Amino acid sequence: MRVQPAWWIGVTIYLIYNAIIFTVWAIGGVSYLNSVGSDVAFKSLILPFGLGAGFLVLTLSYLGWWSPVMTEERRGSPGWVLWVVLAFILAYILIFFAATNWHSLAAGHLMLLIAGGALVGFNEEVLTRGILVVGWRGSTPNEAWVWFWATLLFGLLHLPNAFFGLGLVDAAIQVVFTFLFGTGQYIIRRLCGTLLIPVAFHGAWNFVTDTVQASEAEQPAIGIYFADGTGLISILLVILVLLADRKARTKAA
Repeated sequence: MRVQPAWWIGVTIYLIYNAIIFTVWAIGGVSYLNSVGSDVAFKSLILPFGLGAGFLVLTLSYLGWWSPVMTEERRGSPGWVLWVVLAFILAYILIFFAATNWHSLAAGHLMLLIAGGALVGFNEEVLTRGILVVGWRGSTPNEAWVWFWATLLFGLLHLPNAFFGLGLVDAAIQVVFTFLFGTGQYIIRRLCGTLLIPVAFHGAWNFVTDTVQASEAEQPAIGIYFADGTGLISILLVILVLLADRKARTKAA
């Protein structure tokens, strides 16, 4: 690594990334409540998150953090935890996929949504489960703090949505939900050993959420239950992962 990891480096990158996304949104007059339509998807998804992806790629290349960001060196346990989290996320994705009115989405619109989901999945995982995790690990040996701060900042990443039409109360609820969802993504990184799997699942989650909205389909209630269940089960299971991590470190010492 060209630059030694530290928490403040990760937070600085986080703040710059946020500035890029929300400045583009402000200039383009983006509304969070209307961000996936065929007439707005480019300026609300492709342009800001494309610029954000470019910034993250250049930053990681300069820092020399690609390896620790994309590869998990502290493989977690117990292994069964991974399959529980993946089952909940996959169930949500399949349910929303089935609920989408695919015939109402033009090919060009669908391509924008695919690209948008991929960009969001890549950006937010690389930034929070990647750069922030690596940065905090450079400043503390306590993995519980690494999980907490990286995941809290992932949740707060969505707070500015309040100023783009979502409203403060709903944005605060979204922060809590994304903190819980981010915990599940942290578990996947720790137990899979790579960031690529969280990136893929995050991208797919955003994609099917957007296609249901863009196709004006009704959100399936059972899918919402699995979304909430993902967060609730993750916050319980991360305790097992962190306790196993502490036990392993104590034994090694």
